[in-house]
Amino acid sequence: MNANAIALTPTTPHRSFGVYARVLATQILYVAPLLWLLELAQNQAWKAVNGTYGWLYPDSPYGWFSFGSMVLWVGSVFLMWTMHYYWFHPRQMKAWSRVCVGSVVCWVGEWIGGFMAVALTGKHLHVWPGATLVYVSGPAIFFWVSNVIIYHLLTVHVVDLTPRYDVPADE
Repeated sequence: MNANAIALTPTTPHRSFGVYARVLATQILYVAPLLWLLELAQNQAWKAVNGTYGWLYPDSPYGWFSFGSMVLWVGSVFLMWTMHYYWFHPRQMKAWSRVCVGSVVCWVGEWIGGFMAVALTGKHLHVWPGATLVYVSGPAIFFWVSNVIIYHLLTVHVVDLTPRYDVPADE
């Protein structure tokens, strides 16, 4: 039996915080580093297409990547799992709706994370050179769409990191 298997249904009024926290911890350990590696590949792809990196890490000795950005990936996994557990699954939202909402929320979260890093520590986690919003740009929404799709595939279809009760409405 899967360690994450529980007997909740979409209509179950009580959602266990213990299950939420256990699955969140598992996803942070496994999914956040994978998304961080995906970010490195996306930045390399951006450079291959545009000739310059799409986003930089001014306080990193490497410039085009930073181990410090892992905190943003932990935050994004937190956002995606929280939306899934408390909003998407109870409402049986279709996968395309989850991708749209999750992408926009994470895109805004990227800006908030960048802004808060500077406000709290005085150091940049990342910047998008030439972008009006500094910590995120319009094209980043397309990266977030792919990140949310990959998150969904990783946590539901490849390695079951969600409780067994979860089956998206359109699958």
